[in-house]
Amino acid sequence: MADVVVEALEAFAQEAEEDGDARFARDSKAIAGTIRGCGSDLSKCGLQTAELLLELGIQFMYAYTCRESRSDSERPAVQHH
Repeated sequence: MADVVVEALEAFAQEAEEDGDARFARDSKAIAGTIRGCGSDLSKCGLQTAELLLELGIQFMYAYTCRESRSDSERPAVQHH
């Protein structure tokens, strides 16, 4: 599970960089690096810590997708003359 979250965070970071959101990209990479730093066995960090890190990563990605969909819906419709 940790590998999946790390890979997803890295993919979101790359997308954010392409969209010009350097802050999200940096933070996403930091969370991914922290999870990766615990190694393949997150239990080394302690079960509660591992759970919080994974939850943080998932919530962080969810917040980004919500922000993206909200900004898409808030964009004014293009008017053709």
